[in-house]
Amino acid sequence: MKNAVIYARYSSLGQNEQSIEGQIRICTEYAESKGFTVVKTYADRAKTGTNDNRPNFQKMLHDAESGAFEQIIVYKFDRFARNRIDSIMHKAQLKKQYGIRVVSATEPVSDDEGGEIYEMFLEWNDERYSKRLSMRVHDGLDTSVRNGTYCGGHLIYGYKLIDTDRRGSKGIIHKVAIDEEQAEIVRYIFNEYAKGTSKKEIAENLNAQHIFYNGKQWKARTFEHWLPNRKYTGECMLGARECNNTYPPIIDKITFERVQERLKINKHLAGANSAVEPYILTGKAFCGNCRQPMVADGGTDRHGNKRYYYVCKHKRKGKCEKSRENKDSLERQITQQVHDFLSDKENARIAARDTIAYYDKRTGDDGLKSIETRIAQAQNKIEEMTDAFILARNDTLRANIERKMNEYEKLIKDLQEQKSKILLERGRRVTESDILEFIAHLLKGNPADKAYQKKIIDNLVFMVYIYDDQHIKTYSVLNLGVLEYAEQKRLSETEEFLEHLKTVSTSATLVSPLLRLR
Repeated sequence: MKNAVIYARYSSLGQNEQSIEGQIRICTEYAESKGFTVVKTYADRAKTGTNDNRPNFQKMLHDAESGAFEQIIVYKFDRFARNRIDSIMHKAQLKKQYGIRVVSATEPVSDDEGGEIYEMFLEWNDERYSKRLSMRVHDGLDTSVRNGTYCGGHLIYGYKLIDTDRRGSKGIIHKVAIDEEQAEIVRYIFNEYAKGTSKKEIAENLNAQHIFYNGKQWKARTFEHWLPNRKYTGECMLGARECNNTYPPIIDKITFERVQERLKINKHLAGANSAVEPYILTGKAFCGNCRQPMVADGGTDRHGNKRYYYVCKHKRKGKCEKSRENKDSLERQITQQVHDFLSDKENARIAARDTIAYYDKRTGDDGLKSIETRIAQAQNKIEEMTDAFILARNDTLRANIERKMNEYEKLIKDLQEQKSKILLERGRRVTESDILEFIAHLLKGNPADKAYQKKIIDNLVFMVYIYDDQHIKTYSVLNLGVLEYAEQKRLSETEEFLEHLKTVSTSATLVSPLLRLR
């Protein structure tokens, strides 16, 4: 008989959370349907620890050494770990060292191998589709702009729609006209702000005159988005098109520019000391000397300019000699390494093949049939409990049956959502050439660009070790399928990597060695 354990976690997030009891009940039934005997159940309630520092989760990982079970069953993969990095690390370690697989009762495919590139590909493909779709309405919008007719969207305060004598495919065509009562208030706000009156004072003055906005008192934030809106001058943009005959002007351009100058000054004063610099390597950068995390640090040079760094956590306590690393330089260097790795055609082909393998597994018949079977089983359970509810002799029994019915209704909803996703993805047949095309698109990014750095590091970088001699080891989560390939070529390095990880006091202690980027 095959053995398994169940892990359940309730985080109190979302409206469709299954209770601990519900997760265990559904996972137990899943185990029975697959011929597994559940030998133990582990559960962590809300706020019992952060990340992977959950007491029963850690106990389960310790018990994995016993060899007493072959699978860990969870209700959904996000119950196993709160993020993809933790999930990949623990699953890789469990599978490689103990032969244990993590499976979900509601999701047919694991969320690792090839999934990182696949998810990025879907996002890119959706964006590309949106651009193609926008081209289809290009001609119609051009016509509307030339005619000065209303093209849809949010109609800002101070304006109203009036009918024209023309009809379109969706009914009467409208034009934008000035609502004189509202426009008078807009002019007052712009003129007062241009004179130096604060937004708060303007709002208070309007309230004192018993002039309200949608029946409510004015606040400074009520109109703060109106002040920079150029539509009030009669100018606006629809995509890349200039629309100068759609909105009749309410504010003259001289007043508008005075307001913009004042907004610019106030924004500079308000933001001078409040900007937050994102440290995108947080949780992924480690000191090459003592293996402790590299954390955010900063200072001001003799000219008063701010400088940003990563510093070893132990360095702050005087326990390490590792020097600080310039934040921008390090983030760019890591992004460049990933960029260079993917630029190698063989690496790109390996990543593409693993991504397609992930897609085929995710959208295959086995996963879909499994979900359909689970839906049918859950529906039968609800029918059985409905009969039991009718025959129940007391309120306590009815309440217990009703609670179980609610759990199965949530299960059906989750399973149907998974089925819909699979059917949708199956309809978008993905090929290796599609993935290679996406990788080629990804390589067009500039490693010096902050948005590009964040995209690459968030999705494709697993961890980084930084040394004082400018030597950097970067480990990628591009795909786990490359793992065997990497181990064959660099077994000594991967063994060294595992030894390093043993000293890291984070979830990185339980990770199989991943591909090192050169």
